[in-house]
Amino acid sequence: MSVKTRKQCPLVMIEWVDSVQPKPTWEFLEDVRKPRAVHCVSVGWLVSDGKKTKSLAPNMGAISGSDDVQVSGLITIPACSVTRMRRLKEP
Repeated sequence: MSVKTRKQCPLVMIEWVDSVQPKPTWEFLEDVRKPRAVHCVSVGWLVSDGKKTKSLAPNMGAISGSDDVQVSGLITIPACSVTRMRRLKEP
């Protein structure tokens, strides 16, 4: 993979807050516990760093001798959910 690709897509760790998965059953209101958000951590190459969203690819590859890069496992996180983002050092 080319050095250019690595500079365009830095390896980062994003800490972010997500909603809790909806419960599939009925509950009495008095039994509902204090709602809490889920704190998440995702690591990958930052392929999009927009004002509204950040997209990470945990998998990146290219055929030997080619600069045609492919990604898989892409996750897009709303920027308003990001609590911290830091660049990681690549080996």
